[in-house]
Amino acid sequence: MLSLLSWITYSNLKEMGKRTDDVTHTYQVRFMNKELIKILVDAETGQRGFLLTGNENFLEPFTESEGSIDSTLNQLSYLIKDNNIQSKRLDSIKLLTDLRLKAIRENIDRIKNGKSVDTLKLYLGKYYMDKIRRLSKQVDTDEEALLNYRNELQNESDKSITYYLLGLSVVALVFLAIFFRMLYLELRQRIALQTTLEHKLSELEHTNAELEQFAFITSHDLQEPLRKIRAFGERLFSRYSNELSDEAKNNIQKINQSASRMQLLINDLLTFSRITNLKDYAFEEVDLNWVLNETKEDFSELIHQKKAMIYSKNLPKVKGISVQLVQLFNNLISNSIKYSQPDVSPVIEIKYKQVVGNEIPNAEGIQQEKVYHKLTFMDNGIGFEEQYSEKIFTIFQRLHNKNEYEGTGIGLAICRRIVTNHNGYILAEVKNEYKGAIFHVYLPY
Repeated sequence: MLSLLSWITYSNLKEMGKRTDDVTHTYQVRFMNKELIKILVDAETGQRGFLLTGNENFLEPFTESEGSIDSTLNQLSYLIKDNNIQSKRLDSIKLLTDLRLKAIRENIDRIKNGKSVDTLKLYLGKYYMDKIRRLSKQVDTDEEALLNYRNELQNESDKSITYYLLGLSVVALVFLAIFFRMLYLELRQRIALQTTLEHKLSELEHTNAELEQFAFITSHDLQEPLRKIRAFGERLFSRYSNELSDEAKNNIQKINQSASRMQLLINDLLTFSRITNLKDYAFEEVDLNWVLNETKEDFSELIHQKKAMIYSKNLPKVKGISVQLVQLFNNLISNSIKYSQPDVSPVIEIKYKQVVGNEIPNAEGIQQEKVYHKLTFMDNGIGFEEQYSEKIFTIFQRLHNKNEYEGTGIGLAICRRIVTNHNGYILAEVKNEYKGAIFHVYLPY
C-alpha cells in the first residue's frame, strides 16, 4: 500500500510539475505576443515623430524596434511550435510585420530624400497594423482560454496531490503505529523471556556450583578411602604373600586394580566437571598450529614408540581457551594412536577449510548463517560402526572391553564439552569406503 501510494503521489507530483510548466508557458506566449505589439507601436511612434519634424532623433524608437523584432518573433515562434493554429497566425503576423516595416522605411526614405509623404503607404501601414492587432488579439484570446483551462487542471492537480500526500501520511502513520505496537509486544515478550532465562541461568549456575562442589567433595572423600584400600591391599599382599593362597593373592590384586580404576574414574570426573566451569578461563586468540605442536610434544614418546605420522596443513587462529584446545587435540590424537590397527603404524591427517553454518547438520537458526573453521581429524585405525557415531560422545561410554584398551571412556565426552564451550560442533562420520575414524570439529570464525 505504501509503495502504491508513493508511486501515485510521485506520478501526481510529476503531473503537477507539468501543469505548472504549461501555465508558465502560456504566460510566456501572452507576454511575447504583447511585447511584439509594443515593439511595432514603438516603431510607428518613431516614424510619426520623424515624419512630422524631419528630426532623425525621433527615429531612435524605430531603430531599436527593428533590432528586437526578429528576436521577439523567433521566441514567439519557438513557444507556439506545438500549436498549428497559432503557428499559422504567427506566419501571417510575420508577413504583415515585414510589410508594415517596409512601408515605414519607404516613407522615412522619402522624407530623407526631400520628397513628400506617400499617403497610400500610410494607409497601407495602418491596414497592416490593424490586421496584426486582430491576429494578435486572436492569439491572446486562444492563449487566455488555454490558460484558464490549464489553471483549472493545475488547481485539480494541487487538490489531488494534497489528498494523496494526506493519504500517504495517514497510511504511513497507521503502519508505524501497527509496527510500534507489534514491536512493543515483541519487546515485552522478549523481556519476559529474558527475565525467565536469567532466572533459569541463575538457577543453573547455582546448580552447577552445587554439582561442582559435590563432585569435588565426593571425589576428595572417595579418594581418601581408595588410597587406604590400595595401601592396605598392597601392604597385605607384600607382608603376607607367603601365607596366602593363590586365590587370595589373586583377589587382593583384583581389589587393587579396581581401586586404581575407581581412582582414575574419579580423576576423569573431576576433569570433566572443571571443563564445564568457564569462569576460570579467558578467551584469547589461539594459534592451532601451536596447539598441534604442543600435542606432538606431549605425546612424543608414544608417537615414536608407535611410529605414528601426523600430517596437517596450515591451521587457523581461533578465539578460544588455549588449555582446553590443547586438551581437545590431545584427546583426539591420543585416541587415534590408541585405537590403531595391530602391526600398522598410525597415520593421522588434519584437514582445514572454512564453511558456512548451513553445511553443519546440527546447526539451527542463526547459527546456519555464521562462518566456521572446519577441522577434520582422520586416521587409519580400527574406526567404529555408524550406529555408535553419537553414542561415543556419552560420558564413560566404551565400545571395547577395558582389558583391550586402556581408559575410562570419557575422552570424547570431554571433547564435546570443550567444543560446546567454544560454541562449536563436533561430529563423528563413518564412510563405507574408508577404514578408520573421522571427526569433524567446527569452531566459530
